Amino acid sequence: MTLTRFPLVFCAALALSACRHDPSMVSANFQFSNAAGLGTQNAGLYEPGSTFLWNISTNRLELLDTLALTPTTPGGVSAGDVSSTNVAEMGISGLPESLFGKEGLIKASIGAKSQFVAKGALREDYNNTITALANYVQEQVTAGNNPDLILHPREDEFRIVVVRSVIRANDSSLFVGGTDSSDPNKVVDVSLNIPGGEAIALRVRVGTRTACGRSEGSDGKAPACFFNVQVLDPQYEDGNPRMQFLVGSSYPANNLPGAFRSLR
Repeated sequence: MTLTRFPLVFCAALALSACRHDPSMVSANFQFSNAAGLGTQNAGLYEPGSTFLWNISTNRLELLDTLALTPTTPGGVSAGDVSSTNVAEMGISGLPESLFGKEGLIKASIGAKSQFVAKGALREDYNNTITALANYVQEQVTAGNNPDLILHPREDEFRIVVVRSVIRANDSSLFVGGTDSSDPNKVVDVSLNIPGGEAIALRVRVGTRTACGRSEGSDGKAPACFFNVQVLDPQYEDGNPRMQFLVGSSYPANNLPGAFRSLR
């Protein structure tokens, strides 16, 4: 009896060790994650000029309009095939109780083993965002609306987010642990080295669609698979009756991917 019970007791005492044959399953949502070298994952949802009101206190976004911006290089700049060097700020759910409080470390560790690849990338950059916002304010006044009630320039917790550059691609794929994980049903076994702890084996289920590119047989413009934004602070300055849009005001940048995920 002792010989048959000992391995079970031994395994229970060594949770998260090599004795565990069924690693914990977690879900990782890579939609709107930050792919270093490419930008925010987009999958063709938002075009250049897409403008949002961001309440940084509640971390909620509201789509306002798509502004007409000026391209810095008409037609964009070809970039060939581009790979991200890291992925950050994906959403994580389903963590086992033993990993509670380590969500940030788990996200960073999974991100270090993840990579987006954009094939046939074309980068489009735009400027004149402040002029476009000033025109938007004037349009609201002309339409009989009060832009102060829309943009909240007198409240410190509001920012304006403008998509000011995009990367279009013929095809983009997500790899986790070196495995193509573009299929939202894909489950990947990943071993993570958590700082200050031992190696942890996890099964990562992507669970959300991130594939982006031209549809089969399409000869139109490739979709915007990634974007970069400019964040501005709407304010009034003493002695100036016109609403200003300040660049450089503080905001919680790491919260923006989660705000985009809650928008949909």
